[in-house]
Amino acid sequence: MHPEAALLGESIVAEPDLGPLAWVLDELRKSLDGATKALKRFVRDAELSRGSDLAALDASQLRIARQQLHQAVGALERVGLEVPAKVLRAMEALAQKFVQRPEVCSDEAALKVERASFALTDYLDGLLKGKVSSAVALFPQYRDVLELVGDDRIHPADLWTFDWRWLDVHVPASVAPLRYDSEVRSRIDGFVLNVVKTAHVPSAQSMADISWGFAAAQTEVHPRVFWAMSAGYFEAVALGLCPPDVYTKRAASRVLLQYRTLARGESDISERLVQDLLFFCAQAVPLTGHKAPALRAVREAYGLTLVGPVDYVKPQ
Repeated sequence: MHPEAALLGESIVAEPDLGPLAWVLDELRKSLDGATKALKRFVRDAELSRGSDLAALDASQLRIARQQLHQAVGALERVGLEVPAKVLRAMEALAQKFVQRPEVCSDEAALKVERASFALTDYLDGLLKGKVSSAVALFPQYRDVLELVGDDRIHPADLWTFDWRWLDVHVPASVAPLRYDSEVRSRIDGFVLNVVKTAHVPSAQSMADISWGFAAAQTEVHPRVFWAMSAGYFEAVALGLCPPDVYTKRAASRVLLQYRTLARGESDISERLVQDLLFFCAQAVPLTGHKAPALRAVREAYGLTLVGPVDYVKPQ
C-alpha cells in the first residue's frame, strides 16, 4: 500500500509512479507560484485603483492565474493523483470566479489560494519522501477555497481515497430486529435533534441502538449496511470519537431524512451518505473498554481495524 493510503484505511486503485511525480512536482511548483503571483499582482493593481470601476481593471492577471492552475491540474492527473488534483480543481474554479467577478479577488482570497498551494506541494513532497500521510489533511485549505467558490458540497470525506464498495456487515443474531413504525419515528426525531444541537451522548447512543435494531431487521444488503454504518457512526458520536462539528451533525440529519425515505417503502439509499458514515467510522478508533459492537463490525468488514484518524480541522 502506498504511504498516502496508510491512514484512514485508504486505498488507491492505481498506485501512482513516483518517478513521474518527481518530475511533475517541479512543474507544479512553477505553475502554482505563477498563479499566486498573478493573483497578488491583480490585488495590488486593484488597491492602486481604489475608487475606480473594477470592471475596467485589466483582468489578464486573473486569466493567467486560471491558466496556470489548469496546467497544474493536468500535471497531477497525468500521474494518477486524482484526489490532490481535486484540490487544484477547486482552486481553478475559484480563479474562474475571479475572472467573472474581479471584485471578489481580495488580498485575503489570494492568501487562501497561496496557503492551499503550499499545503499541496508540501503534501506531494512528503509522498516523494515516503511520508505516511493522507490527502484528508489538506481539507482545511480545500474547505477555505471551496467556501470562496460557494460550492454546495464541502466535506472531508471528499479527500478520502478509500475504494468504496458495498460490503455486508455482520449483525449478531442476538440483536433484536426493529421495524419502522410511528412510535420509533417520534423517538428518532427527538434523538437526532439532540445530537444535532449538542451532540447529546444518551441520544446518540439511543440512535445507535435503534439503527442496530433496524440493521438486524433487514433482508437486503444495502439497507442492512446503511443501518449498520449509521449504528457505528452514532456509537462513535456517543463515545466522543467524532468531533461535534458541522459535518458530523449534518450526517445525523441526513440519516433522519434517509429513514423517512425507507419508512415510506422507497428503496433508494444515498450512496454518498453511506460513504460519509463510513468515513466517520474510519475516523473513530474504539478503545479496549469501549462497548461499540456496530462500530467494530463496520471497521472489521471494511478492513479498518488497524487504521487511525486524520486531523481534518487543524491546518497541517
